[in-house]
Amino acid sequence: MTNAITIKNLTYSYPESGDLFKDFSMKVEEGEWLAIVGHNGSGKSTLAKLILGLLDFKEGDIHVFGTKLTEKTLTEVRSQIGMVFQNPDNQFVGATVADDVAFGLENRQMPSIEMPARIEQALKQVGMEDFADREPHTLSGGQKQRVALASVLALQPKVIILDEATAMLDPEGKQAVMSTLRELKEKHGSGLTLIMVTHDMEEAQEADRVAVIDDGELLYDEEPNALFQRGAELKKLGLAQPFAVEMSQALGVPAEETKNNIVELVNWLSQSKV
Repeated sequence: MTNAITIKNLTYSYPESGDLFKDFSMKVEEGEWLAIVGHNGSGKSTLAKLILGLLDFKEGDIHVFGTKLTEKTLTEVRSQIGMVFQNPDNQFVGATVADDVAFGLENRQMPSIEMPARIEQALKQVGMEDFADREPHTLSGGQKQRVALASVLALQPKVIILDEATAMLDPEGKQAVMSTLRELKEKHGSGLTLIMVTHDMEEAQEADRVAVIDDGELLYDEEPNALFQRGAELKKLGLAQPFAVEMSQALGVPAEETKNNIVELVNWLSQSKV
């Protein structure tokens, strides 16, 4: 498999508080859905900003599809990565939804005649095509984040990083955004790499792989099913198991049959003698 992101021997220090990452290494495969989890202040959002070149690091290398991130390659690297931030209100610059999606395309100097089709396509991918003429402030939190995602998709990046993108949303908004991400992965397959920064383990279970970071150190890097068996270790790190996993263990479901979501757990219990 081709590596979308390769981080090798990375060292980064906060200006005032010293080293956060020291000799840190990690890979993200092309087409993978990776969740990066950790408590607040663990370094997960900082890592996302380092990948995008928003922060300078002291030592080590970051490669994006084989291109080394440097001052000279910054524009090239960023053209392959889109980022959705925590607060959708901070990302809007247009008077309407369509204007906002168009902003990034204008910065890329796309011919105006080509833009309407690209905008429509991006909004359709997130189910917001009927809101093109709406003012962003009239949307719900979940709708705003889907528009923010459409603005990224319009640029056709190979990698999308979501930095706590659902943290400020209500349950309905979270569900809408996560459903959109599942649909995007199903549609684009290996053509789209997702990196989801989150502290929500319910969201992390959607990923192919979960990386647990604590104070800049990579503690665990494994598939969700394996990670969620580490209940005691996760609790010490301020992380909770998904509810269905916790209930499975409380009900005595064998480890190899542990269910990651409530629907699976209910179906298993209805057929079980537990």
